[in-house]
Amino acid sequence: MKSFNKILITSLLTLSAFGSVTYMACKKDRCNNVACLNGGSCDNGNCVCTPGFEGNRCETLSRTKFITNFNGGDSCSYPTDSLGLHNYGVKFLTIANNPTTMTMRNFLGNPDDSATCYLQSPDSFIFNGANNSVTYRGYGKISNDSLYMKYHVQYDTIPFDCHYLGLRY
Repeated sequence: MKSFNKILITSLLTLSAFGSVTYMACKKDRCNNVACLNGGSCDNGNCVCTPGFEGNRCETLSRTKFITNFNGGDSCSYPTDSLGLHNYGVKFLTIANNPTTMTMRNFLGNPDDSATCYLQSPDSFIFNGANNSVTYRGYGKISNDSLYMKYHVQYDTIPFDCHYLGLRY
């Protein structure tokens, strides 16, 4: 009887040890209780957001940080000389039902000039626009309260490049 009890106890301990190792070795589903919003998907417990959204659960529109006014200035170079610093503000507006697109108003300090902006990442965008004989295209990024843009302008037959730095106000 003592042998039977020893065999039984040894068997139970072996099964318990095997069960514990097996349980600990199982890969747990880290996405089991993760709910990603706005079309995001879970990968290893973290949300991977669709373009235009960010945050732990993809709950924030990326463009929200852009939709405001920025006051600053640009420096442009003509082929023959520098235009110097030109101060003006720009304003970003939403485009309904499109989380990755915005409109930038007062581009180049002209109320009639606007550009369509397309988010490339949560903090950067590309843009293009035209008004009469002026076309422009470039990219921009935001960091904290600062907006930086670099762009190319074609004015009739004269091409030039510009840099803009503005602060949120």
